[in-house]
Amino acid sequence: MKRGVTYILIFCGALLAGVYLHEFGHAVAGWVQGIAVLPTPAKEYILRSQLDWSKETWIALGGITGTAVAVLIAMLYFWRKPCLNREAVVLGALLVPGVYTLRFLAMGRGHDGTEWQAAQSALGLRPAGHAVDVCFLCLVIAGLIVWGLRLRPTLWAPVRLIALAVIGTILLVELQIANNDVFDRVLHDASVINVPPGLDPR
Repeated sequence: MKRGVTYILIFCGALLAGVYLHEFGHAVAGWVQGIAVLPTPAKEYILRSQLDWSKETWIALGGITGTAVAVLIAMLYFWRKPCLNREAVVLGALLVPGVYTLRFLAMGRGHDGTEWQAAQSALGLRPAGHAVDVCFLCLVIAGLIVWGLRLRPTLWAPVRLIALAVIGTILLVELQIANNDVFDRVLHDASVINVPPGLDPR
């Protein structure tokens, strides 16, 4: 029982850390450009009234980079010494790109608004494409391959994965709601200007 509780706590901690690294990545990209950005547990706030699209693209890319770095570090950590606690870390880190991937498969785009399209613009790619979605899909597949090769999961492992996915998704939703309830009241995000026409904010 105690081992199971520890496992769940490590999983949730890795998930929360992964979410914050995503927001921290946004903030770092803003700071490099001389823009004040405050990363909160589930959202970044650009502390100005307006932001030009050319600068927003790099802030968007920073968050995606933060998520990718978090997943790659977790995969390396697990690969070096596979055990259940390290499994909890890598699965917690994988949940964030996993949720984005599920949203992409279900709705056609992994993130609402234009964050993914802005990030693709920063890389010189077609904004309306799905480069970020494919990147996250590949991260999830790579992570599951590493997990399978190093842990040699049992037949019950898929049940554990599904249970963790449900727990993690509920935690993500509640975190976002709580974060917005607390911080949206006191912090106001910048409105982005000079946004290219025809972007898909679904």
